[in-house]
Amino acid sequence: MIRTIANVVRSRTIDPRRLGWLADRRATTRSNFPANFEYVDLRGAPPERVDRLLQEEREAYADLEANAFSDSAVDEIDRRQATASALPMLDFGVAAAVSAVSALGCVPVTSCRGPTLGRRPHAQPAPMIVFYARRRHVAPLIESVVEADCHVVNNGAKVEVYADDVRKMHRFAVALRRRLSDARDDSPPRTALRPDRR
Repeated sequence: MIRTIANVVRSRTIDPRRLGWLADRRATTRSNFPANFEYVDLRGAPPERVDRLLQEEREAYADLEANAFSDSAVDEIDRRQATASALPMLDFGVAAAVSAVSALGCVPVTSCRGPTLGRRPHAQPAPMIVFYARRRHVAPLIESVVEADCHVVNNGAKVEVYADDVRKMHRFAVALRRRLSDARDDSPPRTALRPDRR
């Protein structure tokens, strides 16, 4: 079964003055993120990984639609995600979006598809990804959020993209992938958590 999440707070603004950043050393360790004990350093995803994950999600959504989003079909997609995906540690439905923000130059911290597919419980109330971003990332993020009909807010020093329907996270990844060639940031971060002036 697929569910949309009612009463999602609608927002499409990022205050760049609140953005922080994460230095290499802090981004490589799990102990920095007590809200995500399964944190993995996913910085610097190549665009080819985004493409692979988008293809995985397209094929999985086709299978889910062909099986009317049955719980058994969702279980099979989750099994494939855990055993054969390019990012098996992430939930099906948000992996391509996480990889796309990473390829943009952001630092993904946590993600969840929420209670949108199947019977398995999820920690978050809606599909979401949280990540560190710089000022230069704001425009492509907002444009992609609007195009995909998602939402975005500041979450402390980080950014959170979320949606009422997990399929919109795939659309967000598609939209952001198109913008990667213009906005890719390969430069390493310079300091630990600080206001971003760029």
